[in-house]
Amino acid sequence: MSSETGSTNANSEAVPGTSQDPAVLDPDAQDPDAEEKLRLQLAIFDVSRDAEGRSLEEIRDTLLSAFAARGVAAPPATWVESVASSAFYGEPYIIDYPTAIAADNLEPAPNPEVRERLAARRELREVQLPAGIFPSREEWNIPANEGTGAGSTRTLSPAGWEGRAVLVMASLAAVAIAAVVAIRGRTGRRRDA
Repeated sequence: MSSETGSTNANSEAVPGTSQDPAVLDPDAQDPDAEEKLRLQLAIFDVSRDAEGRSLEEIRDTLLSAFAARGVAAPPATWVESVASSAFYGEPYIIDYPTAIAADNLEPAPNPEVRERLAARRELREVQLPAGIFPSREEWNIPANEGTGAGSTRTLSPAGWEGRAVLVMASLAAVAIAAVVAIRGRTGRRRDA
């Protein structure tokens, strides 16, 4: 997670909990930054507990001190501002749920609402879905050469456009038929009166 140049991460500017974060991309992957994120989350929990009545600047400074005390390099300034803002409003920033759950196991989260949310997440993680609920990756019908990462874009094939065109035409036809029926219904009522 280090923002220093030369980091071993593929994206040295990846902020915890963002789409570049390995835990977000693949929850089953081993996150190489898990220990650092855990120390960040513990520092956030510590500062959030004592944030009430403090100014945003005091909270930000306290966060930076807490990160240093836990041996973690300070994340980008905008991220720290966001975390401080959350603490200012009484809500500790959650880096990601696996990290927050691990932090809560070591030290209780700063408020009962967060502890309840984390307990609910623990229960959800323990639920095992029956086999066959989701199709296998081979059945997803995604071409092998197409990237599926956060930055990929998908293009529709001509068949996809044709299918959409048929749906649009059918919708327009239905609207036209409904309009004709409504007009005939009105003229029929006028003749009867």
